[in-house]
Amino acid sequence: MSAIAGILNFGGSAVDPAHINALTRAMSARGPDAQACWTGGAIALGHCQLRVTPESRHERQPLTSTDGRHVLVWDGRLDNRPELRRELLACGHGLRDDSDAELVLHSYLAWGQECPLRLLGDFAFAVWDSGRNELFLARDRMAAKPLYYARDQSRFAFASEEEALLALPWVSPRPNEELIAYSLVPEFTNFNCTRSWLRDVSAFGHAEAASLSVDGNWRLWKYWILQPGNELRFTSDEECREAFLEVFGEAMRRRMRAEGDIGLMLSGGLDSAGILAMTKRLLPEAPGKVLHTYSTVSDNPAACIESRCIHSM
Repeated sequence: MSAIAGILNFGGSAVDPAHINALTRAMSARGPDAQACWTGGAIALGHCQLRVTPESRHERQPLTSTDGRHVLVWDGRLDNRPELRRELLACGHGLRDDSDAELVLHSYLAWGQECPLRLLGDFAFAVWDSGRNELFLARDRMAAKPLYYARDQSRFAFASEEEALLALPWVSPRPNEELIAYSLVPEFTNFNCTRSWLRDVSAFGHAEAASLSVDGNWRLWKYWILQPGNELRFTSDEECREAFLEVFGEAMRRRMRAEGDIGLMLSGGLDSAGILAMTKRLLPEAPGKVLHTYSTVSDNPAACIESRCIHSM
């Protein structure tokens, strides 16, 4: 997983390059393939690159639009790449490469702050719009990719790791006592789930987006809420199984787009076992790929049902 970071100073004062470099460097473990920063006066963005898909092989971030007005940092995987690419080309967008980052940048150019609704996959990203002096951020619908932030009256900073924000001198290492109480005291239920372990740090929730201007105006909203759909009825159990396997198989197929071999976390439970079985079924569609699994196994496997299931799988 890659990492993104950024700092915006309210009022227009320039960001100290040392601060964005420190913020990015704090997440260097997520960027073994490349690390880079971009500064533009009151805004600075950083990126740590882990190349996990063939399309990311030549990707360079932070990514700037052709006219220089927009700059993107992206951590994610797009699962609707073919559909999104066709739609952007039909709208007249000239894509410079086939990377996910390029598709997301042009999605923002095409649909603005509504673009997260067009994206399927796991992601966290930010776009700086110099024409509007505005920063836009979004996190995916299931909150699979992390995105943390700290904000006061003078500035705003975000990062993929909450601890990374401690690299900034104005973020306190004091813990969030409410989260400690929530974790230890069953009677303590009054807790905001978007707070982190650090007092000064918060997390974006699932399907949340935000816009932030240089003058400090801040808006945070849910761009998507799960709604019940039409009930599907089948004539038999077999028809129901086939319909499920079609959807499940396509979901797994899109997640097997990998630069190297395919790796799965195998816990021994039903979820990971089902994912493993479907990936094994689809493996012939990915010639040359080897399937690896990774597990945490008990020191006494015979006495642990999950460890026994792992060995059995």
